[in-house]
Amino acid sequence: MSTITTQAGRAVKDSGREDVAESRTTKAPRRIGLHVTPKLLWTLVVLALVATVALAATRGREWYAARQTEQANSAALAAAKQLAVNFVTVDYEKVDADTARVKSGATGEFLKSYSASMDELKKVLVANKSVSTVQRTEAALVSGDRDSAVALVGVVAPTKNTSVPDGETKTYRMRLDLRLVGEQWKVENLEFVG
Repeated sequence: MSTITTQAGRAVKDSGREDVAESRTTKAPRRIGLHVTPKLLWTLVVLALVATVALAATRGREWYAARQTEQANSAALAAAKQLAVNFVTVDYEKVDADTARVKSGATGEFLKSYSASMDELKKVLVANKSVSTVQRTEAALVSGDRDSAVALVGVVAPTKNTSVPDGETKTYRMRLDLRLVGEQWKVENLEFVG
């Protein structure tokens, strides 16, 4: 038996077996890991591709839905401004055309109540020789989705009638509840607010 000195400087006794000493000094460390085969590589590529497509489809659908809602909100806000202008604009000499324009932009409860009061409204407008135009409008969307919206609209309207022949400027603030009917936004409720 002989003594062998290792690289670390420790003495090891040789039992006479050369294979033990040799195995201690020349044996390569064992590798622990994954053997990458072409089949495994292709499987990983396919999984990554499927995950990418699924993520793109989900994000794409979300983007499309958000874009549709954004477009609907923009259209609803423009319609709210126009419907408020239609409601405030009256000329006793064109009262039938003015009220028909308001009715064409109405639905639901607002259409029912406006239609019910239209004959009386026409009489008052003609008797007072009322003329109201719109000088300026401001509007903001309170809430909205693809088929309904709530908007606040402010209207500055110069108005003349038999009581005020020289005219006066009135300011109206309205809350309009809108509904998409077919391809057209219509007022289903109109309230005057503060």
